[in-house]
Amino acid sequence: MDLVIFNAILYVGASLLYWSIRRKIDAGFVLLSVYAAIAIACVFNYAASPWEWDLQLWPFLYLFAISMLFFRPYFFDSDLIRKKLLVTNQQVLIYFANFYIICSLMAIYYLLPQAIENIRSGEWSVLRNELYQDGIQLYSSQVERIAMILVSYLKPLAIILLFFFLTLYKKRPVWLIILAISITLPVFLTAINVASRGMLVSFAITSFLGYIIFRREISKTIRKIVGVFAGVLLVFFLIYSLAVTASRFGQDDQTSSLIYYFGHSMLTFNYGIADSIHSYLNGEHFFGWFYDKLGLAHYGGIKHSELGTHFGTAFFTFVGAWYLDFGPFGTFLIALFLPMAMISIFRYKRVLDIADVYIYLFYLDYLVMGVFVYGRGYGLAWFIAFMVYGFLKILK
Repeated sequence: MDLVIFNAILYVGASLLYWSIRRKIDAGFVLLSVYAAIAIACVFNYAASPWEWDLQLWPFLYLFAISMLFFRPYFFDSDLIRKKLLVTNQQVLIYFANFYIICSLMAIYYLLPQAIENIRSGEWSVLRNELYQDGIQLYSSQVERIAMILVSYLKPLAIILLFFFLTLYKKRPVWLIILAISITLPVFLTAINVASRGMLVSFAITSFLGYIIFRREISKTIRKIVGVFAGVLLVFFLIYSLAVTASRFGQDDQTSSLIYYFGHSMLTFNYGIADSIHSYLNGEHFFGWFYDKLGLAHYGGIKHSELGTHFGTAFFTFVGAWYLDFGPFGTFLIALFLPMAMISIFRYKRVLDIADVYIYLFYLDYLVMGVFVYGRGYGLAWFIAFMVYGFLKILK
């Protein structure tokens, strides 16, 4: 128990230290606070079933140190991001937003009927089991597939544009409402269709991170409207989350299931990966999509007998994902040099454009959600993100 409490103290202490220096809610504080909250949840989860974990000190120390290295690009006054942002071609951004709205409407057209049926049935447990057993057909047509892929991968950029336009277009409320709905509704419908709670948590965090970039430039009236909109979505999320949790785990196990959901990723990294792994995937986890397409996949997934690992969950933090691929030293090198590349994109430039802010939010979202899980093949998301980055640079 002492080790889990010590781990929580590390993250809580880091967030308090950051607050004592910055005295504001910015990207760095949100990032550290999320990790602190998860570390505290790990304490409660461990207390509920201590016999399941044989923990050691050094994996916690390693996880904390490597995480702090990855966080480096956000240990500065993030209000500078908005102050340095210069947009010279707003019309191109409007065209993109309209394109996103069209893709979103197509996705909604396909998602809505199934979502209505799932709400009527309320069989969330059955739905989730079918997903695990590949019994759910995610796409009914190639058109839906393309629309959903575009909406999913371009969502961070759409969130940035929404809040950016809220600082400028106070007289276009209808268009902004349509854009907001186009960003929000596909996420909720998709979550309903796969009985997912994490998808909505991820969306809420990403949206909040996008909001804090521009919040000081948004008028008080619009901030109040955004608050009301967020409040309505929060109520829906709570009702939906309670229904899904009750269906999947029973009325009596709702609290324990939520504690387990939020409080086992750091424990799994400690006991399940770092304690016993002896072989590594050599990039096949992160670059899994490319390995598959090129016919280079050797493992085709995580095989505990070959790696020496022993975990039954995908929740092992983004550091755990790198650790599976490259081990402790390789992960350290990535944590050393990848943030330096991110810093060169958005931290020290005198002038930023939307492309730079997009990478700022993409990497921040990667780190925040990385306290939970990243599945095999996430390198594809990075590849697409930098394709979008290059495209925006060309059009600026």
